[in-house]
Amino acid sequence: MKVLEDELPAAHRAGLTEVRRLDRAPLESFDTGPCLHFPRQAQFHPLKYLIGLAKAIAREGGRIFNGTHADEIEGGSETHVTTSSGYTITADALIVATNTPVNDRVAIHTKQAPYTTYVIGARIPKDSVPSILLWDAPEDFYQGYHYLRIERAGDHDVLIVGGEDHKTGQQHDGAQRWGKLEQWTRNRFSMAGEIEFRWSGQVMEPVDGLAFIGRNPGDSENVFIATGDSGMGMTHGTIAGVLLTDLIMARLNPWTDLYDPGRKTLVAAKDFAQENINVAAQYTDLLTPGDVDSVDQIAKGEGAVVRSGLSKVASYRDEDGTLHNVSAICTHLGCVVAWNSAEKTWDCPCHGSRFDKLGSVINGPANKDLPPVEEP
Repeated sequence: MKVLEDELPAAHRAGLTEVRRLDRAPLESFDTGPCLHFPRQAQFHPLKYLIGLAKAIAREGGRIFNGTHADEIEGGSETHVTTSSGYTITADALIVATNTPVNDRVAIHTKQAPYTTYVIGARIPKDSVPSILLWDAPEDFYQGYHYLRIERAGDHDVLIVGGEDHKTGQQHDGAQRWGKLEQWTRNRFSMAGEIEFRWSGQVMEPVDGLAFIGRNPGDSENVFIATGDSGMGMTHGTIAGVLLTDLIMARLNPWTDLYDPGRKTLVAAKDFAQENINVAAQYTDLLTPGDVDSVDQIAKGEGAVVRSGLSKVASYRDEDGTLHNVSAICTHLGCVVAWNSAEKTWDCPCHGSRFDKLGSVINGPANKDLPPVEEP
């Protein structure tokens, strides 16, 4: 477990500067058992932080464009970005910070893996749980770990609990995973009331646990990336802002080697092999039957992959009963996408690309939509 410093007794806080072991976390509702306390932690509001950052960029003469899709990204003496609307932007240096790089076909995607994580928000009485940030640490970190924090919400609080991760596109039981989170929560926080929110997200897990921030391997010297956040995107975004600025300005930075995207970590060799064996196994879906034998079996508001001769089609039936058909082959490296009934998306089980129910790309590394096809 990890706990915030401000909820410890004053005697424990005095002069506390190092991680230390405690007998339990400062919770009355259940005994966590031994935990590690990380001192000098803080919590801030991500949206307020980003609003402040955006204002600072504009104040310093920067310009921010939303809804601008980068079709092509190229390095060279000058970097070039071509947008879907036909504009070309040139610059001395380029940073690709798209959660997972959309300008890289293979290199980085063999060194990190996409995981879907589930989250619920339970209504609890105000101040019934201290301001605390917790992670549990089971032996197998990716099988059943949990994390939680508190959101103050006027006359009540919201207990935000997450976990139950799985490889993106490789499990199809989102409702059950939300149910497991709710049960885990109620077993430990009897005051938990209505579940007000349910959602899922995707995190990129680097094989050695550290982000990749620096020059893009195998690319031009003036092309940089920031990825591998492992759920710590706000921290890594801030680190990237400092580190990448120094690299572009040719200044020394003590973090350069630590976060170097081209690093090789022998300690993580086993995890590296296992993740890539898992990816290779997903390509066998090209040879299997579809999820259903006929599109007639697809209910309204649902989707399924259907075999059509030698190819596979991703078919979604909208609430009016109209069928929408796109290719089921991911536009990144050709894996067969899977239907995510919880979020109504098509998810790639290889490298985590995600597309909306009509096939529009919403998450890289794919950078193009699933093309429309005829009904199978």
